[in-house]
Amino acid sequence: MPDKRETYLIPPEGHKDVGKTVFSVLSTIIEDKQALGLHKKWNRNYKLRQGKHWNTESTASLPLATANLIFTHIERTKNELTDNNPTFNVANIGQVDETQKEVCMDLQRATEHWWIDQEQQDTLESSVLNGEEYGIAIEKVVFNANLEYGLGEVETEVVDPFHFGWYPTKLKDPKDINNPSRCEAVVHFYPVSVRILQRRYPDLADKIKSDADCVAELDDQRREISNTTTKGKSSNISLSGVVKNIWNFVTGTEDIQEEETFVCEMWLRDEAQEDLGEKEENGRRIQESKSKYTGGIRYILACSGNVVLEDKDNPNISPNLPPEEALKTYLYDKFPFVAVNSVKDTSNGWGMSDISQVEGLQRELNKSLSQHILEKDRMIRAKLLNPSNSGVDNEELTNYVNVINPVSGIAAQEMRWLVPPAPTGDVEKSMEIMKQLLLMIVGTFDLDMAQTGNQVIAYKAIAALLERAATMKRGKIRNYGRLIRERGRMYLSHVMNFYSEDRWITYNDDNGARAAKPTNGHKMIIPAKLTVVNGSTLPISRVQQREEALALYEKGAIDQQELLEKIDWSNRAEVIKRMQAGPLGQVFDKLSQVGMPPEVLEYIKGVAEADPKKLQQSLQKGEYPTFEQFSQQLLQGMMGPDGQPIMPQQQENQEMQELAARVKKLEAEAALIAAKIQTEAVNQQVALNGVRFDEESLSIQRAKAVSEMENNIKSHAREDFKVGAEIVSNLNNRPGFNDNELKSDNKKTIQGRAGGGPVTAGNPYIVGEKGPEVIVPHLNSPDYDYRGAWKANLLPTERNPHDNRYHWTSGTNINGKNVYFKSPDHPTKWMQDFLETFGYNAEDKGINKEQGLKMIDLYRKSLKEQ
Repeated sequence: MPDKRETYLIPPEGHKDVGKTVFSVLSTIIEDKQALGLHKKWNRNYKLRQGKHWNTESTASLPLATANLIFTHIERTKNELTDNNPTFNVANIGQVDETQKEVCMDLQRATEHWWIDQEQQDTLESSVLNGEEYGIAIEKVVFNANLEYGLGEVETEVVDPFHFGWYPTKLKDPKDINNPSRCEAVVHFYPVSVRILQRRYPDLADKIKSDADCVAELDDQRREISNTTTKGKSSNISLSGVVKNIWNFVTGTEDIQEEETFVCEMWLRDEAQEDLGEKEENGRRIQESKSKYTGGIRYILACSGNVVLEDKDNPNISPNLPPEEALKTYLYDKFPFVAVNSVKDTSNGWGMSDISQVEGLQRELNKSLSQHILEKDRMIRAKLLNPSNSGVDNEELTNYVNVINPVSGIAAQEMRWLVPPAPTGDVEKSMEIMKQLLLMIVGTFDLDMAQTGNQVIAYKAIAALLERAATMKRGKIRNYGRLIRERGRMYLSHVMNFYSEDRWITYNDDNGARAAKPTNGHKMIIPAKLTVVNGSTLPISRVQQREEALALYEKGAIDQQELLEKIDWSNRAEVIKRMQAGPLGQVFDKLSQVGMPPEVLEYIKGVAEADPKKLQQSLQKGEYPTFEQFSQQLLQGMMGPDGQPIMPQQQENQEMQELAARVKKLEAEAALIAAKIQTEAVNQQVALNGVRFDEESLSIQRAKAVSEMENNIKSHAREDFKVGAEIVSNLNNRPGFNDNELKSDNKKTIQGRAGGGPVTAGNPYIVGEKGPEVIVPHLNSPDYDYRGAWKANLLPTERNPHDNRYHWTSGTNINGKNVYFKSPDHPTKWMQDFLETFGYNAEDKGINKEQGLKMIDLYRKSLKEQ
C-alpha cells in the first residue's frame, strides 16, 4: 500500500507523524529564507532605521556621527501613504434588486465603521512600516470570539516577516499565497510561554515542553524525520536541528529560552474526502463522498517539535452557516493572510526595501559628516607651543587670570599657537551631493525641495508636487491598496459568518450627520465585491480642493451641497436648508417668531412661490382665494358661539375649558365602567348556589365559640366536663357541618386533645387540665402577622352581627405609627385597597376578588390617561 505522504503534504488527521511533518515543512521554509539572506538583510535594515549605523562606539578622538535620512524617508513614506482613511466601495456582482442594493450599502457602512471603530488605520501604519523596513507587509485577519465581551470581533494582526513563510518556497509574488495552483500551505510560527499553552490545553500539558527541554530530549534519542524537498527527494534531518534552526533564524542565536516553545500554525490545502456511503443512481450503486474540510482548508497547530495541539476544519467558516451560504463568503477557500511588497523583486516573493538602494549613500554621508566633525574639532583645539626651557610649566597655561614668568624675553617670543591648515570645502560639498542623490533616489522630499524662502506656493503647484510624489510611489500605492482591499474583504467574510446577532454601526448620512442602524451578518450574504479607491489614503491638498470647488461652483458645474461637502463644512445640512429657503424663507422665520398665525404665513408663502400667470388664472377661476376672502375665512374660524371674535386669551381659556370637559368625560366613562362591573358582580353573586365560608371566617367563628366557652368555664369553674362537651357538640352540629364532622368545604372540626397528641397551628382543640378548655395555637402565617396582632391586643370583630362572620383588622396605630398586618399576598388584602379606592366594601356589593382587582386597575388607568 503506498505511503499517503506521497499524496498529501501532511499525513491525515490523527496520524502520529502530523506534528513532525509540520515542523519538517517549516524547516524547509526557514532554510530557503536563510539561503536568500533574508535574516541578515532584515536585521541590517532594522539597525539602519534605528540609527545603529556604526559597528563601534564614538570616542573623543574618533567621532562617529549619523544623519539618519533612512529613518526620515521611512517615516515620511509611511505617513504619506496613510494620511487619510481609505475610501471603500461595494460593487454589485450581476443583477441585484433594490433590497440587495441597500445591503451593499450596509456592507460598505459596516466596513467603514469597523475601520474607524477598531482603529484599523493604526494597524495599517504598522503594516506599511514593516513593508518599508523589510520589503514585505503581512497581515492576518481572524475572528476572535473573546473580544467585545464575548460577542467576538474581527481582529487584524500584523505578522512579523521573521515568523511567516509559504510552501512551496519558490513563489515569486506574495499574492499567490491564496492561489491554489501555486501555494499549498502557509505557516505562522511564534514563541509562546509553556505555562500558557499548558493552561490552554490541559490534556496535553505533560507533552508540552520548552524548546530547550525538547532539544535535549530529541538529541538524546537521535530522532530523525523525513524532509521532502522541492525536487521530490527525501532526506532525513534531526528534529532538534529544526528547533535550533528556528531559534537561530528568528533570534540570531541558538540560546533557546527555558520557558518558551515555538508554536507552528499551519494553514493547509487538503482535498481529503469523507465517505458518505453508497447510493443508487440510474440503477447503479455508486460511492458518495464529500470534502472533509470546508473549502479544502485544514488548520493545524503544533508545538514542541512534534506535539499537535489542534487539527481541525477551516476556522474561517461558521459551522452554523448553511454550506450554500458559506460558499458565497470570501474566505471559503482562502487562507486568512495577505502579503504585499514595498518594491517587487521578480526573483522571489519577499520583495525589497528602499533601504538596500540608499544604504551605501547613507554610509558615505555618515563618514563625511564624521570627518567634518573631526576637522571642526581639530580647528578649535589648536596646539600651544611652549619651549621646554621657557621656565613656564604647562599647568600654569590655563584660561584663568594668572601671571606667568618666562626665563627671558626670547623664550616668551617662542610661546605661540600653532595655526592648523584651513579646512577644505570639499567635505561640505560632498555631503550636499550625497544628500541630493539620496533624495533623488527615494523621491521623498519633493515638497521640501520646492520651498522658495517665504514665498507662498500656489495651490496648483502644491497639487503638482503631490501628484509627482504619488507618481514616484505608484507601485507602493497599488500594493498597499491591495492590502487594504484584501483586509476589508476578509473582514466582511467574517461578518457574514459570525455576526449572527444584530450589531450597531454608525455612519455619515447624505447630509453629513452621524446616523446608526443595526446590521446582521447572516442577512448580508449577497453577490458583492469590496473595492478601495486607489490612492484614497494619500495626502490631499485642502487648499487645492477648496479652490477647485469654489471655481466649479462659480461656473455652475456643482451645486451648493456639493460645494459644502468638498470643503467639509460643519453643519452643512442646516446651511443648505437656509440657503434653499432664500431671503423669503428668512423673512417667514422672523414673522413666525413675532407671532404671525401659521395660516397667514402659509397663505403668503403660497402666493410668493406661485407662478404669476398660474396665480392670475387661479384667481379668475376662483380656485385661489383673494386676500379679502382669506381674511374673512380666517375671521370666521376665530368666531365664538356667540358670534364674537375670540381673542388669544379667550381662545386659550376656551381650550382649557374644553380640556376640563374632556377630563370630566373620562371620569364619567370610568364611573360607568365601574358601575357595569358592579352590576355584573351582583348578577354573578345571585347565581351562586349556597354560601361559601372562607378559612379566615371559619377560624373567627370558632374563636368566638371558644371565647364563649372560656367565659362559661370561668363562671362555672367546678361544673362537669360535660359542659365543654355540650358546647363542642353544639358547635359541631351547627349548620354547615355533616355527619362525618366535616364542613361542607372539607374543613375539619374541633378535635379533643385532653389526653395529649399533635396539634396544628390555627386549628382549635379541647384540652382539660382543670376541666374542658378550648385553645387555638399561635399561627405563623406568611399572609397575616397574627403574633403582631395579638401583641397589639387586637381581637377579630364581627363584620355583620347577623351572619356571625369575623374579621381581623388590616392594621392599627401604635405609638403614632401605622402598623399593617396583612401582606400584599393576603387573600383579603385587595378588599382594603378597594375600600381606600372607592370608599365602600366590595362584599357589600357582592364583588369578588377578580372583579375588584379589575375595577381598581381600570380606575387607576383612567387617572393616568387624564
